[in-house]
Amino acid sequence: MPFDLAVVIVTVCRRSLLRAVRSVYAQAYAGTVQVLVGVDVDPDGAGPSLYDALVAECPPRMALTWMALGYSTSARHGGVHACGYGGSLRTALSFCANARRVAYLDDDDWWDPSHLALLDRAIAGRSWAFSRSWYVNPDDGRILCEDGLESVGPGQGLYRNRDGGFVRPSALMIDKLALGDALHLWSLAKYPTGDGEDRLLFERLLREPPPGRTDACTVHYAIDPRDGLHDLRCDFMRRLGVAPPAIRKSDSTRAAAP
Repeated sequence: MPFDLAVVIVTVCRRSLLRAVRSVYAQAYAGTVQVLVGVDVDPDGAGPSLYDALVAECPPRMALTWMALGYSTSARHGGVHACGYGGSLRTALSFCANARRVAYLDDDDWWDPSHLALLDRAIAGRSWAFSRSWYVNPDDGRILCEDGLESVGPGQGLYRNRDGGFVRPSALMIDKLALGDALHLWSLAKYPTGDGEDRLLFERLLREPPPGRTDACTVHYAIDPRDGLHDLRCDFMRRLGVAPPAIRKSDSTRAAAP
């Protein structure tokens, strides 16, 4: 039987994956959920132990589908697809998901327990929906402030003029049957550096009728000092009266992928 919802996660097999998937397991959503994890690369050989831990913890109303091809489909790691962060995995797992509604989660982000239930209500009658996000300290998970700069929806935020706005993957839910033609965009890259697949997908979403929105901050986004936007984020926090943290380390998917 199909699941009520699916969650797609692409990983490079760091321990932050445990936190991400456990936040899915902790969802208050009462329906059935398929959690699809795709391994891009596993440089330290941690994949099997991560899988063993997560499959043992999987709640009865959920199922864990683990895809480890043994090779990367990303050009960054020798594959043929331009997206440097998973290659074709998000596209493939979206199609493989045995559910019409698909949410996405980066392996260094995590959700509040209300996330899926709120998005499921928000997407009713629409092709996509989104939530809002917190900026958090990657060292201790402490919430710093709401992201009012980047992932704030159509026509809003830092990217309103350049890209028409933005919503990060971890805040999205889509109806994959309504947006089947858009799923290949996850495997492409807008920029020569191999990133920007999320911008391409968002540009396609802007052609749809207005999305559903939860207006709730349910995504925890770990800021990264190695990210090109780190200084802008810190300036944004200071304007809100929030002191940016002295970060000791970061586990960002984009910065740390080998």
